[in-house]
Amino acid sequence: MTPAPVGRRLAICLINPRFEPSYWGFDFALPLYPGDKRSTMISGALSAVAGLCGDHEVTIIDENVEDIDWDIVAAHDIVGVTGMIVQKERMGEILDRLRELPVCTVVGGPLVSVQEEAFVGRCDVRFVGEAETTWPRFLADHACGRATLERYEQERPTDMTTVPRPRYDLLKVDRYASAAVQYSRGCPFQCEFCDIIVIYGRKPRVKTPQQLIDELDELRRAGFHSAFIVDDNFIGDRKKAKALLERIVPWMEEHGYPLRLTTEASIDLANEPDLLELMYRANFRSVFIGIETPRLESLAETKKFQNVRGDSLEAKLARIQEAGLDINAGFIVGFDHDDKQIFEDQFRFIQDNGITLAMVGMLQAIPRTPLWERLEREGRLVKDDPSLNIVPRQMTRDELRQGYWDLVTRLYAPEAFLERSARVFKSESYVTRRAEICRRAGEGKRLPTLAYGLLLMWALVGALVRDGSLWSVGMAYARHYFGRRSAGRCPIVGFAQFMSRCVTHWHFYKFTREATAGRLRAYNTL
Repeated sequence: MTPAPVGRRLAICLINPRFEPSYWGFDFALPLYPGDKRSTMISGALSAVAGLCGDHEVTIIDENVEDIDWDIVAAHDIVGVTGMIVQKERMGEILDRLRELPVCTVVGGPLVSVQEEAFVGRCDVRFVGEAETTWPRFLADHACGRATLERYEQERPTDMTTVPRPRYDLLKVDRYASAAVQYSRGCPFQCEFCDIIVIYGRKPRVKTPQQLIDELDELRRAGFHSAFIVDDNFIGDRKKAKALLERIVPWMEEHGYPLRLTTEASIDLANEPDLLELMYRANFRSVFIGIETPRLESLAETKKFQNVRGDSLEAKLARIQEAGLDINAGFIVGFDHDDKQIFEDQFRFIQDNGITLAMVGMLQAIPRTPLWERLEREGRLVKDDPSLNIVPRQMTRDELRQGYWDLVTRLYAPEAFLERSARVFKSESYVTRRAEICRRAGEGKRLPTLAYGLLLMWALVGALVRDGSLWSVGMAYARHYFGRRSAGRCPIVGFAQFMSRCVTHWHFYKFTREATAGRLRAYNTL
């Protein structure tokens, strides 16, 4: 029998387009950190797809940390482009340029998976949804000179236990503030506005604990100090999440807690004391929770039933904080049950519950989601507006837009931000556990920690002076820090941590101010 041809070795270039400015991008904070930090987090898509390329030659270009050298790009056989909604415009520009080059152009990722029609005729090949089986098949056919398809979509969801290890070695590690790893895909819930269940389904699929430990080990060796487990819902399968955490704990102990971890989980994490304890022991520092709204009617409307079961949102959040975790949270305004009072309700809820990083967005209908389909039936879509594509029920579009910007302006005023940052320190359990987290990781007692805080302060003062905000914003930082210390209740465990939060605040404050002044194009959602 004649062996099947293995084909030639391909040169593959994978491109992640530049993001539009957003709250998530930390555009105004990154330049203040020591080193050459250009992006808040690595693109997990690039390293994951690179891991599927076998022995082919792979180049990664993340436009968020480096410019595109088009001469280098032109020397490749295949150029793949990925992207999300906030990268749509730049994706189009890159694809237009690629049409001038003698390369096979491929598009994959979240945006093409929900808005495929926007890429028909703009590339040679489209990958919809997951690609762990379709991408290697495409490469094999292309390498052997066989005909390939214009569109690929897997027949079955990926078995996560078979996923190759991502190629973190191809990244410019020193230019990122944090790593990103993926343990699972899919979410068991049915939120109307969410595209996760459209792309990945409602049955969580997970890697083995050993797979993730191997990835964490590689990140540690590469020089990362923090990592976001970017799951759609880390506790989607609670039993397997517990098994994973039971492996991470001894790994952290063995290596001296080298990585600060964070993740995304549903709020019913508060009902799992065993998981909370394991996350604390596994060096998780924070968790992102989709709270969306304190208005129960709106939660029921969007089918976010996990947020209305059991006791109050406030009680659940308190239990998570008492376990030693910071809470970052997503909020949405513009649901059908939202009237103009919602902006005040959101502000009070966020302040009263000590949610430092409150990522607020106007309701956005993503193609293929149940929300998109419902609003399309009702004639309430505005498809040509990338930042607000819905018609709200109880207010005008202008009222929603204005109420939104008024809300984030209030939330990121210096005093409001600092007051809610301090609120969580009223919990004795939180303070005790945060101190223990820092102690066991060797943080806060070393000279480099103080030096890091001083570097942040110097960079922040310089930014405030250049902006003309040293008196208005800088003095608010000083009043808060020294006022709390003199009262014997310093709001941040350590000077360096306080300065880090001030740098974070500066980004949110500056972004809000620039966006409301019309000096940048601002998206409120990914």
